[in-house]
Amino acid sequence: MPDIFKIALKNESLCGYSWPAANAVCNLAVMTGMDEYAGRYAPFAEYMNAHNVNVRVLDAFGQGLNAASAGELQRWPKDAFPKNVDAIYLMIKEMEENGLPTFIMGHSMGSFMVQSLLLRYPHCTSGAILCGSNGGQRSLMRAGYALAKLTVSDTKRKEPAPFLQNLGLGGYAKAVKNRKTDFDWLSVNEENVKEYIADPLCGCENTGGFWLEFLRGMTTIWSPRNLKNLSKDERILIIAGAEDPVGQNGKGPDWLYKTYRALGARDVRLKIYPGMRHEILREAGRHTVMNDILAFLKQPEASSN
Repeated sequence: MPDIFKIALKNESLCGYSWPAANAVCNLAVMTGMDEYAGRYAPFAEYMNAHNVNVRVLDAFGQGLNAASAGELQRWPKDAFPKNVDAIYLMIKEMEENGLPTFIMGHSMGSFMVQSLLLRYPHCTSGAILCGSNGGQRSLMRAGYALAKLTVSDTKRKEPAPFLQNLGLGGYAKAVKNRKTDFDWLSVNEENVKEYIADPLCGCENTGGFWLEFLRGMTTIWSPRNLKNLSKDERILIIAGAEDPVGQNGKGPDWLYKTYRALGARDVRLKIYPGMRHEILREAGRHTVMNDILAFLKQPEASSN
C-alpha cells in the first residue's frame, strides 16, 4: 500500500499518495485531473517504481483524500487554483530533499496547474510533463469565468452547477461519434470507461465554487504578460492522444509546443499518440506512453529545439 503524505498550506492542507522506489534515481511529482483522484495512479506509479522512480500523486481540493465525504466532493475554497499550485510547488520542494532530480507531471486539470506553476515558480523542477493538456483558449476561459461570476453566488458555491458543468464538459461527450456513454471521450479503452463510471469518486458533478475558482485560474495561464515569466531553462514534455477533445485533437498541445519554443524554453518536446483519447495512461498503448515519460526523466535533454 502507498503511504499518505500531507502538504501544509497557510490555512488548509492537501493530501496524496506516495510510492517510494528501491534504488531510486529520480523523483516524479504528479497532479491529478478533474473528477478523479490519486489512487487511480497506482498502476502508473508501480511501473515507475519498477524503473527506479519515486512517485507522489497529489489530490486537488475536493478530490480523493481531500474529500471526507461524498458531500464534499468537488468543493473548492476561495483562491483554490493558486493554492493547488502552491501545494504542487511545496510537494516538489519536499521531494527534492533526498538530493535526486525531481520532475513534475500534471494530467488534464493538473496540467493546467503545472502550466501555472511554470509561470509562478520558474525552473523549480528538473522538467515538466503536460499530459492531456490544452492551450490558446484564453478568450473562451475569460468568457466562462464571466458567466461563473454571474451565476455563482456565495450561497451557491457548494451546490452543483449544471449549466457551467455542461458548458465546461458537455462538448467532450459530443465529440465522440457513435458513443456508448457520455464518458467515451476519456478513453478508447472501454474497460477504463466502465471503471470510471462505476467509481463513486470519479465523474462527480462539479460545484459552482469549483467552476468559479477553476475558470478564474484558467484566465491567467495564457496571458501574454504571464507567459513572459517562463524560464528559458525549462525542459517540457507535452503528451496527448490524437483523439482527445480536451486538446482539440492535438491542436492545443501543438499550440503549447510552439508557444514555449517561441518563448525560448531550451528543451520542448511534443508526442501525439494515434488512436488514443484523453486518458493516455490507461489506453491499450499506455506502455509506449510510460516509456516515453521514462526516457524524458532519465535521458539527456534534446540536442536541439
